[in-house]
Amino acid sequence: MLPIEEIFAPLRAFLAERTTAILIAPPGAGKTTGVPLALLDEAWLAGQKIVMLEPRRLAARAAAMRMAEVLSEPVGQTVGYRVRGDSRVSKQTRIEVVTEGVFSRLIVDDPALEGIGCVIFDEFH
Repeated sequence: MLPIEEIFAPLRAFLAERTTAILIAPPGAGKTTGVPLALLDEAWLAGQKIVMLEPRRLAARAAAMRMAEVLSEPVGQTVGYRVRGDSRVSKQTRIEVVTEGVFSRLIVDDPALEGIGCVIFDEFH
């Protein structure tokens, strides 16, 4: 069990009523890989995607790989990633881990972010 798991129920309740939350926890608590998976089936998400920003390509790939491993799936099914020069996503992808550059292009191409119900800024400084 990851330390962050104890706040999943309060986080879900909080986000059911509000649109923004800030989580602060030490490294290794499980924020990166635990939170997106915990939010995946929330009613307010209504089947839309979760997009999570990672500052580096290596971190984006690693986070997606770990979440896919937790789900016992290959990367590109429920969890995928898009970084410059590499992408593993499909029509089934519900959690997409991207770098900031990819997110910038997403928002320029579609300012309303249609089909995206949650954006998570991981390691936001």
